[in-house]
Amino acid sequence: MSTDVPVTGESPPPATAWSRLRALGAQVAFPVGLFLFSRLALLLIARVSLVLDDRLHRPPYRSVGPVGLEAFCRWDCGWYSEIAQQGYTRPQATNFFPLLPLLGRLVRDVTGLSTEVSLVVVANIAGLLALVVLHRLFRELEGEDAARTALLLFTAYPFAFFHSAGYPESWMVFLTALAVALSLRGRHWSAGLTLGVAGLSRHLSLVAGLSLFFQQLRSRGGGVRALWHRDLLALLLPLLLTSLYFLYLWRTFGDPQLWWKVRASGWDGAWAGLGHWLRGNWAPEVSVYVAASFIPGAGALLLARHRRWWTLAAFAIPLMLVLWTVGLVGLGRYSAAVWPAFLPLGAWLSRQPALRGPVVLGFALFQGMLVFLFVHSYPIN
Repeated sequence: MSTDVPVTGESPPPATAWSRLRALGAQVAFPVGLFLFSRLALLLIARVSLVLDDRLHRPPYRSVGPVGLEAFCRWDCGWYSEIAQQGYTRPQATNFFPLLPLLGRLVRDVTGLSTEVSLVVVANIAGLLALVVLHRLFRELEGEDAARTALLLFTAYPFAFFHSAGYPESWMVFLTALAVALSLRGRHWSAGLTLGVAGLSRHLSLVAGLSLFFQQLRSRGGGVRALWHRDLLALLLPLLLTSLYFLYLWRTFGDPQLWWKVRASGWDGAWAGLGHWLRGNWAPEVSVYVAASFIPGAGALLLARHRRWWTLAAFAIPLMLVLWTVGLVGLGRYSAAVWPAFLPLGAWLSRQPALRGPVVLGFALFQGMLVFLFVHSYPIN
């Protein structure tokens, strides 16, 4: 007869591949489900609205296929479509950074889809990855309930539909969130490399370098000695990788600063901020951008309340200040990319169950109205 007895504290059997897969599925179920539900809702709104009224506010008049993804390629998406098809043949196109059109062209060549649809597909791939990364990051900082509420607010924010359109904001969100998450885990070189790729999607991504710098100092206890660690060299990677685009401009057009000059001379109000809005007579939609921007603006400031949020605050607060200073004409979609701001808002709203449903629903309904205007080519930015 066996006299073996279980040993207290004995290690559990190693996890099987199936159990690990189930655990991973449980972790990503909420962000993936939220992505699918939100994108299907946006696609339905766009498709039904264009079936009921196919008139567009202004050209170009692109046809919409049976699925309707082309409806999410409006305004600046046209520039990215031109770059994906022709490259940088006009100086005016250099204002638009290369990551999105490069990936769009790759998807088009592999799948045979149209350029416009390929750009929308690429943007939504990043949108899905962004929700997965943000959910894990927020959960580690504040717990599951706060993370889910923050993701709901982030997805329902009125201008968040730009993460479903042929724009680079979803790549900015995904890559900056991934860079910050890697930095929090002490993987500073991987964080710098990721942020460098983010800089090729939108130059404003480089503001997240402040988070990476702060986290490096914080992880070593601060002080002068922390400034001499070799990992600080990883902060050069974002600058070096983004500079590859400027090197391309120098070789192609003879001017590495061409994108900057084009933006300053080719678009009215390109450098306008809240001060210009207060003194000027702007279109009504700009006032909507300003009003909505105070939602992530408040969230960014709230990040300063707790030490565990300070790494995120080092990105969100400077970014909001930049957008309020020089980002007026695109403040709607720009503010939708300030993802850290939604963590304190979600943490607070998760403790207000009576308000959670009405607030998220109100955001979503407002977003639906903006989607209707956007797909009909009204000037929504």
